[in-house]
Amino acid sequence: MTIDRILELFFVVTPLVVLFGASTWTQLSITAYPQLADVFVQVTTQVPGLAAEEIEQQITTPLERALAGTPGMIHMRSNSTFGLSLITMVFKDGSNEYWERDRVREALSQATLPPGATPSLNPVSGPVGEIYRYTLDSDTKNLMQISELQHWTVIPALQRIPGVASVNDFGGFTREFQLMLDPASLERYGVSVSQVTQAIQNNTSNAGGGRIARGEQSYIVRGIGMVHSLEDLGTIVVAVSHGVPVRVRDLGVLRYGHQIRQGILGVNGNPDTIEGIVGLLNGANAAEVLKAVHAKVDELNRQLKPQGVRIVPYYDRSYLVQSTIGNVFHIVGEGVLLVCIVLFLFLGDLRPALVVAVTIPMALVTVFILMHLTGMSLNLFSIGAIDFGVIVDGAIVVTEVILLRREAKATETLLPGDAVGAARQVAKPIFFATLIIITAYLPLFAFEHAAGRLSRPIAFTVSYALLAALLCTITLIPGLAWLALRKPHRPLFRNRLLERMHDGFKASLANLLRRPRLALAATGLAFVAAGGLGMTLGSAFMPDLDEGALWLQVQLPTGISLDEASRMASRLRHVVRSFPEVTYAVTQGGRSDDGTDPWTPSHIEADVILKPYPEWPAGMDRAQFLREFRARLDRELPEMNVRISQPIADGVDDLISGAHSALVLYLYGEDFKDMRRIAGQIVATLKTIPGTDAGIFEEPPIPQLVIRTDRAAAARYGINIVDITNLIQTAIGGAPITPVYVGDRVYNVSARVDNAVANNIEAIGRLPLTTASGSQIPLSMVARISFQTGEGTIDHNQGQRELSITASNDRMALPAFVAHGQRLIAEKVHFNPQRYRLEWAGSFQQAQRAQARLVLVVGMMLVLLYAEYGKLRQSLLALVVVPLATLGGLIALHLRGYTLDIATAVGFIALFGVAVQNAVIMISNINRHRRDGRRLAGAVLEGAAERFRPVLMTATVATFGMLPAALATGIGTDVQRELATVIVGGLALATLLTLYFVLEAWFERRYPPQAEAATPAQGQVTS
Repeated sequence: MTIDRILELFFVVTPLVVLFGASTWTQLSITAYPQLADVFVQVTTQVPGLAAEEIEQQITTPLERALAGTPGMIHMRSNSTFGLSLITMVFKDGSNEYWERDRVREALSQATLPPGATPSLNPVSGPVGEIYRYTLDSDTKNLMQISELQHWTVIPALQRIPGVASVNDFGGFTREFQLMLDPASLERYGVSVSQVTQAIQNNTSNAGGGRIARGEQSYIVRGIGMVHSLEDLGTIVVAVSHGVPVRVRDLGVLRYGHQIRQGILGVNGNPDTIEGIVGLLNGANAAEVLKAVHAKVDELNRQLKPQGVRIVPYYDRSYLVQSTIGNVFHIVGEGVLLVCIVLFLFLGDLRPALVVAVTIPMALVTVFILMHLTGMSLNLFSIGAIDFGVIVDGAIVVTEVILLRREAKATETLLPGDAVGAARQVAKPIFFATLIIITAYLPLFAFEHAAGRLSRPIAFTVSYALLAALLCTITLIPGLAWLALRKPHRPLFRNRLLERMHDGFKASLANLLRRPRLALAATGLAFVAAGGLGMTLGSAFMPDLDEGALWLQVQLPTGISLDEASRMASRLRHVVRSFPEVTYAVTQGGRSDDGTDPWTPSHIEADVILKPYPEWPAGMDRAQFLREFRARLDRELPEMNVRISQPIADGVDDLISGAHSALVLYLYGEDFKDMRRIAGQIVATLKTIPGTDAGIFEEPPIPQLVIRTDRAAAARYGINIVDITNLIQTAIGGAPITPVYVGDRVYNVSARVDNAVANNIEAIGRLPLTTASGSQIPLSMVARISFQTGEGTIDHNQGQRELSITASNDRMALPAFVAHGQRLIAEKVHFNPQRYRLEWAGSFQQAQRAQARLVLVVGMMLVLLYAEYGKLRQSLLALVVVPLATLGGLIALHLRGYTLDIATAVGFIALFGVAVQNAVIMISNINRHRRDGRRLAGAVLEGAAERFRPVLMTATVATFGMLPAALATGIGTDVQRELATVIVGGLALATLLTLYFVLEAWFERRYPPQAEAATPAQGQVTS
């Protein structure tokens, strides 16, 4: 195809591609971060009133055994706590979420559980799925009335939005029909609690009687017996005493009340309110769903305004999405602008600079098209890692070669053949160099779990952009360059500074060619320095992704009441809100009324929403704020153990380790008392390491009121155990008896004693039971009532009991800290390994596996290089740039205080690709001169001198293309900043080595070719 045909095709196809790319851009799913969670299923089973030990024995263990063989499951852990069993199952990468959920349901159907225990599955949403949180505020309605609106108006409306997986509430009151039992009335009428519950259950039902015919008309038969009001409930007959019916209303006070509270929500200065949490369906477009949520909230606010109620959002993921994507594109735009400026300064002419710059929009629209076709979302990781300086490298080389032809024929018109010939000269090295860079990204596809979900979008989009740029470079750029440069242009631009640099480089290279050992020594020193810096660099799994909010895990003194926890939460919010950087402080104490949180009143989760950074006090940055924030909490709230994280990061850590920490030490065993002793010794040992914060994740044993049945006494009086347990669960625990339907609403019925009785051990002992003869005896005659301690939460890991020890160290890399901790524990903590064992786990393991993939990058590059050159020594020579590039990247990370994590690992992969690309182009040019008949040193000198400008240009534009990202601050810039720091720091030293490629001479001297071509050109340095 001729250049004219290529240009005609370009002017026809380009507008179509751009329009299609713009169209697909509007259809892309936009999120701040990709879905980081593995495919997981949570099985929740609630049995109100059962302690952790009973939940473990009767619910969790049978379920774990039934679920153990679920196909594709790689990990299972569980929490058994008061009234709740929570089992989390994690499946292998690539699993179909809905297929796995079906397999879990099949397994659950085989489990044998106590009556009334019904397992349920979590909504199809992940730890990054919480996209919207709000509170309901009112100046006219009480909390009960607000809760009614939340349950029956707001939540149903939001749940109908496509893409919303769930809407959960926390705080407030859950309304129910209550019979507040009077123990004296029970005793007077000789009625037991079991009789009351059975009477209520037997007297609220409807029935269907089929059809009857009456004449020519058919009628449906309905039997109506459901309870719909307190009056209906009160008329139910429980027993007959002396010929007089005893009704429910005779046994206590009937009222509309609320369930026994499990948790309390506080927002800023309001100590008791209610919130809603909107969860995103996995795979849904967060931006579109949030638009629909905003529209529905506006509609609901108009509907609720006459009642004096309003929905007030305090966490909106759209701010994070808009800030992240906005910052990413702002940084990309600055990078593209700098690339164009650098191109103009190097080339000195706007025409070739614009020719090279054409590659950028073509690559970008191609990325959008391919992302749309492959179903990828637009987020920080998918678009933020593209270095447009690297994208234009091939175009720079082609344009620069054609520009050299233009300079060599300053007074002649360039023919199409001149452009084609020049492009062919570098086409193969460019193709191969691009393949090298794409190959460098291939190991990202092998990353596992969350690391893979972070890195694969980067690998895909960079590969898309590079392939588009390569296609553009070998087809379009030669034609455009010829079109721009074909006519003589006087005077030719001469970059005097670049010329002086070129002459100085050539002279220094000629001098260095006579001293190859000097270069060899410098390279060896770089190897040693890179190894030393790498060993001292800290490591982590994920960079600290700034979400614009904090998430606090707060442990209070064990066993405190919910009311006391609420008072302590108010103190916490007061301290947090004293910071001018904070706009909202929200505390969740205990668990929600639906009971699906495995927390006790001794635990608080706090959401701290920060103001936008421009509104912060002058001179305050995030790092300084966090230091002052932690210091004040430690100083003013010493009784609280506070762990600081962020909402999404906390959810990811929780899913990976189950302990909301990047590093966890599991202690397995059976005897919790002995396990806590061992765990305490381990914590004390780890804290001897400077900079260490460690603690036992599970709460200490909590006080329990134990009612232990005396079976012999119960048998003497003819009392069944179920009568005693029913009394405990219903009258004291407030367990629901039956549902009541009122219109489209459903409420529970409960029959329990007043708090004054339930909170008094003597009053509990006086609660009546009915014997087989019909007489009444107090509970204390058939049961021993006492106080003792028991486990608040019992955790299992892979079906085994375990205690989790969380640990962190701000002075050592996690691998080094783990190794040091293992040595100290082996020396100072002694236990029977036959009964107990230790296991280190957490997201740091994923970081180690991800970092190990860097070795694959070098290996795959070596294979490709050998396939290109057929000489192992030249292949190794091209890879010599890797350790020097690594050295530059490590120096930059140390100077900026960053660690080796997923973002910096991807940065090193990109750096290796660019550095080896330049080395490939340089070696190929040297080899070309060798084939043309030059001796070794002459080929090295001339080949390096010819590649001076393009190598320097490609490295400079790659560096400047990433410079805005390296210097960026604000939400959504963390990954780009760390990744760009590696590239900017590494390319400087890598470029230096690439330009001074004297090791070629050393290798060839050691291993001379069989025959060396004729004499060098006059004036060249000879070997």
